[in-house]
Amino acid sequence: MSSEGIHNEKQLLLQIAQGDRDAFRVLYTAYFPHVQQYVSLFEPTRVSLDELTQDVFVRIWEKRARLSGVESFKNYLFLVTRNVVFNFIRALKVRQKVLELNESTDVVSNELEHELLFRQYYRIAIEAMDKLPPGRRKVLKMSIDDGLTLDEIALQLNITRAGVKKQLYAATAFVRQYLQENGEITLLLFVFLSLFEF
Repeated sequence: MSSEGIHNEKQLLLQIAQGDRDAFRVLYTAYFPHVQQYVSLFEPTRVSLDELTQDVFVRIWEKRARLSGVESFKNYLFLVTRNVVFNFIRALKVRQKVLELNESTDVVSNELEHELLFRQYYRIAIEAMDKLPPGRRKVLKMSIDDGLTLDEIALQLNITRAGVKKQLYAATAFVRQYLQENGEITLLLFVFLSLFEF
């Protein structure tokens, strides 16, 4: 991804961080084809391709305040794009598991009910994460929200990879246990729990 056509990218990022929609449009126009090209490596269908590309820019706009501290927008954009794509692939795997469970148990799929249950489980998972010690919660969020690897987290937090792994396993075990104790027991719960397997 290049920044051709953007002469003062740092200034542009500062303007976007302050909510300047015109500056965001410039960035969007310059980088849209590059993001779409990267996304297409993982998701070749046209509908999802456009939707995922839009999601990348929506996420950047929603978290625009962070842009003032970004040194390399190219790296930041790659990270956001990667996370959006990985989350999409993860969601596809969950949907596939739900379909397989429904087929194997003759359960009639009810999309609205599934959506409501997913929201309930998500809320419970957030509650569980809030109960974690701050360091452990940070490691889990860096893994789930930012899609960082063990090595990337270790580098950012200046701790060993083994230390990150230990914190991550303890955090996910706690969240899974909390979900099992506080969530309505359904087939979907076990699918949702698979999101917290590392």
